[in-house]
Amino acid sequence: MLAASARAAIVLGKLMPWGQRATPALQAKALEDGRAVSLTEFSGQVVLLNFWATFCEPCEREMPALNRLLLKYGAQGLKVIGVNCGEMPQRVREFLDERVIFDGLPLLDRSQAQLKAWGIPALPASVLIDRQGRAQAWHVGELNWDAPEVQQAVKDLLAQR
Repeated sequence: MLAASARAAIVLGKLMPWGQRATPALQAKALEDGRAVSLTEFSGQVVLLNFWATFCEPCEREMPALNRLLLKYGAQGLKVIGVNCGEMPQRVREFLDERVIFDGLPLLDRSQAQLKAWGIPALPASVLIDRQGRAQAWHVGELNWDAPEVQQAVKDLLAQR
C-alpha cells in the first residue's frame, strides 16, 4: 500500500504539491565521472529531478519533453537532472548514447537508496525544486511536460528569487 503522500502524487497529468515534508538530501554519482553530486551544487537554480530507468518505457517517452524544457528554460536557471535507479553505468551510457534523448545531467543511484529517501513509489517520478533547494511539487508516472499548466509551474519557480 502506498503512503498517502505517494497516492496524492499519482494524479494523471498534474504536478502535486510536495507538502510539508522536508526535502531529502540528494546523494548520487555523476554518470560522466563518478563524482558525488548533491543538491547544494545547484543552489540558485530551479531543479527538475527525474527518477528513471532504461527498462521503463514511460521514462523514455518523457525524456524528449524534458529536453525541450531544458532548451526553453535552461538559460533562465532550470537544471534537469535524471537519476537512473539501480542500473550499471555501462547500460545507462549505452542507452543514452543510442537514443540521444536526454541532455540533462545523468546521475546514478545504483543502490536505489534515493527512491526510498525521496518516497518514490514508481518510475518515472519527478520533483520540482526551487532556487533555495526546497521541493515544491512532484509527479509519479509519465507527465506531459509540454502541457501549459505544467510549463507554468516551471515558469513560476523560475520567476521566484
